[in-house]
Amino acid sequence: MDYIEYQDKVLRRKALEYQFLKYFQNHGYTVIDLHFIERLNWQQLTQDDLESMSTRSIWKNGQNFYALRNDWTDQLQHYARTYDLNFKRAVYAGPIANNEHINSNLGIEVFNPSYEDMLTSFQYMLQFVREEMQQPVDFAVIGHYQLLDLLLTQSEQTPEILKLINERNISELSQRLTPTHPLITLLNQPTHVQLDYIPSLIPNEHPTYLSLLRWSEELRRAGIESIHLDITTMPPKSYYIGSFMQLFTNNQSEPVMSGGHYAGEIEGFGFGIKLDWEVV
Repeated sequence: MDYIEYQDKVLRRKALEYQFLKYFQNHGYTVIDLHFIERLNWQQLTQDDLESMSTRSIWKNGQNFYALRNDWTDQLQHYARTYDLNFKRAVYAGPIANNEHINSNLGIEVFNPSYEDMLTSFQYMLQFVREEMQQPVDFAVIGHYQLLDLLLTQSEQTPEILKLINERNISELSQRLTPTHPLITLLNQPTHVQLDYIPSLIPNEHPTYLSLLRWSEELRRAGIESIHLDITTMPPKSYYIGSFMQLFTNNQSEPVMSGGHYAGEIEGFGFGIKLDWEVV
């Protein structure tokens, strides 16, 4: 890599990080920072923590274990186990490491949010992407982590079935369930019409459906007409419980921005932008 080109990329990334922090500070968000190196307290590790170990950079120094941050929201959950968060809205920018690959993450969190808090955060984030980053948004993928509970019984939610759902293996799912099972009939619909098909499968007044409907309406209000439902993505952590969304531009496979609703040590709603160090 050309050294001068590398310098330019560093400067662009740092300038964007500062621009992001300043933008949200001006909108009332508290600028925070946390150590890139986390000290792990084995007495407090959850099943989620243990399952993520294979993707983290971990080492031991004396009797203590350390890891590089792999998720800002998760690190804030760890922080909240020991300390009180004395702010309502937070903005941050800094590195994350997953599978030995480092990215910069620009993110915001709103704690104990009302729907208006979540909507405002979404609107600010979308405005930053469009106006400050000059990034178009061509389509959205939305979902709800409790939707499967309405389509599958508890006995049907076996590890094998969930794995097949995550793999989008409809033919095998049809054999394990039935071809007329509600999940199969929904998966057989094109993703851009699945949301319209859901009312024929679950109660129209159910909070899960209403949440999806409300977010789809907000996306259209923001000028995003192409909306796809995702019912196959499993929650990255068990504390992700509500709606989630990813916004894309047509020429990129990774989302421009993504976020969702969670309730772990603290309840919150967050959005993030991942910057690849190689292409910024």
